[in-house]
Amino acid sequence: MVVTSAMIFYKLADKCKLIEKKSPSQKLEINNVRFYDGKTEVGTLYLVDCNKTIKAIHSTKPCSLIYINAEKLDKSFIPKNCDYAIFDGLSDLFELAEYVYDSINQLQNWDSKLKDGIIHRYPVDEFGVLSQEIIDEPMFIMTHNFSLLSLSKKKNYDFLQDDIVLERADEAIYKSNFGRTLNVKYVRRLLSDREYEKSLTNNGIFLFKDSYEKTYICLNIFSDNRYIARLMGPVVLYNDEYDEGYVQLFQYYFKYLKKIYLRYTDDPLIKTTSDKLHLLIKDMIYNPENVESMDANLILQNYGWSKSDRYTIIKFSFFKNSKWDEMTEYICGKLEETWSNSCAIIHDDDIVWLYNHSIIKNRDEDDSKFFHVLAYIVRDFVCKAGVSDIFNDLSRVPSYVIQADMALKTGQKNSPNKWYFKFSDYALDYMYDRIMNDLSYDQIIHPAVRTLIEYDIKNNTEYLPTLRCYINNDCNSTHTADELFIHRTTLIRRIERITELCNIDLTNNDTHMYLTLSFWILEKMNFDFSTEGSSKEE
Repeated sequence: MVVTSAMIFYKLADKCKLIEKKSPSQKLEINNVRFYDGKTEVGTLYLVDCNKTIKAIHSTKPCSLIYINAEKLDKSFIPKNCDYAIFDGLSDLFELAEYVYDSINQLQNWDSKLKDGIIHRYPVDEFGVLSQEIIDEPMFIMTHNFSLLSLSKKKNYDFLQDDIVLERADEAIYKSNFGRTLNVKYVRRLLSDREYEKSLTNNGIFLFKDSYEKTYICLNIFSDNRYIARLMGPVVLYNDEYDEGYVQLFQYYFKYLKKIYLRYTDDPLIKTTSDKLHLLIKDMIYNPENVESMDANLILQNYGWSKSDRYTIIKFSFFKNSKWDEMTEYICGKLEETWSNSCAIIHDDDIVWLYNHSIIKNRDEDDSKFFHVLAYIVRDFVCKAGVSDIFNDLSRVPSYVIQADMALKTGQKNSPNKWYFKFSDYALDYMYDRIMNDLSYDQIIHPAVRTLIEYDIKNNTEYLPTLRCYINNDCNSTHTADELFIHRTTLIRRIERITELCNIDLTNNDTHMYLTLSFWILEKMNFDFSTEGSSKEE
């Protein structure tokens, strides 16, 4: 955290009596605290006892100054390019230094807690409590649908002008419940207020005065350029201007609050890993027995989804490191930021991404664009992805998670240079792996194929490649003879000899399928079907 002089002045005012202060427009970072000894350096806060230093302070470099015992201080002695504060009620510089260092430590500890809140996934209410540790003003979030959540014990809801809503606001403290809406009268005033409408597009910090002439300092929260909510607090002025320290702390807290809010809010317009949609999808995948069909339909409807929509499951394989736990939420957020009509689920060390195709109007264009963007995602995050087939029954999502997982595992084994793998491209490879999982090839292939392998080796014949060509041509004698460059009569005699030798009926559908699979297995093994009849394997 960059600690500035304006922040320190704001915090010291809680403990000491502030007489006067001036903070420049630029934010002066404080790297050191020193007793003034006649020299100045940029980035240093100097503590000055006017009882001991009566001469004018000269500084060509911008720095920060705190004065005590300054009843007779000549303001012209203060360098114009420096910011300063004058406090009363302090006995000496050592007491002042103690207060200054305490303030700096509080700010740094606060910064650590804010970062911990992100890493450990604090809910909005718990994260809100952290604001009051440094910012001594009431703060709250007002959502796009005019719900309210207080972020501090200090409350200032007089703008609501309604006792019932005041009571409801109190009940909402420390609860992630955004169902506490503002009263209708106040909402109507906001909706008819042009200034409120204009304020919905503000990206930076701004003042908003409502129809009751109450003014707030605000920062808007956006998701995909869509207004979601705003952080609001009372205006803190000093000499009819923003209190610079308060503004800086307000902005710093907002930077983290926005991340928490977009990830964990119950706001139905935002998909996060703790909202009802994510919890439902996670249960449907990993605990389907706990899902009530009626409840599931209602939750999906609230998000504009349906069980019969067109879905795809993507399973990711990441190159994990010590920062993996901190990265999972970030990755999920980026996935959903890329495709708003999706839901990323964290389970153990896996990320499963459910994509809804039906929400996009132009499906053909969407499907094409989806794989184009997926290629960039796996490249940017240095990962691999298995992609299931498209399905339109969300209750079957567990089996399609397995399908995506199989595509990922089979694809990585057979095509390690690729980034993502569609199950449809590796379905046969998957079946081959399952077929060969428990038994060796000679135990699985048709007995006739084993017989011909042995017979060709022993008698230097060509019965195995002949039968293979015959099966591949759907038992068409003419096509097979042409492909083998032999006379059709020769082929027919050879086939008769094969059926007699192996005791098989090639007109039987099951036999035909079994032989086809047997030859496919040998091909997958790179079996040598040369006319020498060799059983060599590469």
